[in-house]
Amino acid sequence: MTMKLTAVLTGVMLSATSAHALTVTPSEDGNALANSILGAGVTINNVSYSGAELGASGSFSDGNSSGIGIDEGLILTSGEASLAVGPNTDGGTTGSGGGAVTSLTIDFTTQTGDLFFNYVFASEEYNEFVNSDFNDTFDFLLSGPGIAGSQNIALIPGTSTAVEIDTVNNNVNSEFYNDNDADAGSPFDIEYDGFTDVFLASATGLTIGEEYSISLIVSDIGDGAFDSAVFIQGGSFGGEEPEPNVIPVPASLPLLLAGLGGLGILRRRNKSA
Repeated sequence: MTMKLTAVLTGVMLSATSAHALTVTPSEDGNALANSILGAGVTINNVSYSGAELGASGSFSDGNSSGIGIDEGLILTSGEASLAVGPNTDGGTTGSGGGAVTSLTIDFTTQTGDLFFNYVFASEEYNEFVNSDFNDTFDFLLSGPGIAGSQNIALIPGTSTAVEIDTVNNNVNSEFYNDNDADAGSPFDIEYDGFTDVFLASATGLTIGEEYSISLIVSDIGDGAFDSAVFIQGGSFGGEEPEPNVIPVPASLPLLLAGLGGLGILRRRNKSA
């Protein structure tokens, strides 16, 4: 009986880790990238895009089954977007064009006076380059009427602190951090060594009908090695606050629990037989 139970559990574990995976479709089309995140209450007027390399950005799907907390949307990276696909087999994945900047700039008007969208920041620079000179950055720089210069709205919830590997990690704001490093068992089915919870970027009190501009930027800092990425939820870039954030869970957990539930049913049936 023990041998049979072990075999069933092993089968559940194998199916849980291989049944789903993040899918990335690279794209250089700035309009398509912007429209992949567009929601209600915002009109896009113009888009410009520049990639760190060919294939630095694109659309993604099956993010929830991979554990990042956003199921589909836009991915921008400092290297190569397709390298985001798990499992985590390399602690220093780097696209061939590392060292540059990826930027998607969207000129828009809001019909509500507000702007919101959900995002996740991920990086291969976790955990070994926290508090070092190699700290890839990303910014959501908003400019327009009533804003002096530009304002970064990629902030840790409830603070004015920018999100980066030095400000969200195992030691600082760890309640918002998901460790996917090999030392932690790489529990999530993506390549990056760590990533944040789903955060909400927001700007309120904008002037209705006036044009604003936001630049979504991911940059290599210090050197061109080790990719970083931002995942932005599809349909969340709008004038109304999107659905509440999803807490990431290891990609294998839902299927494992489902398998164990099925195992419990089988055991009850065997008992009553």
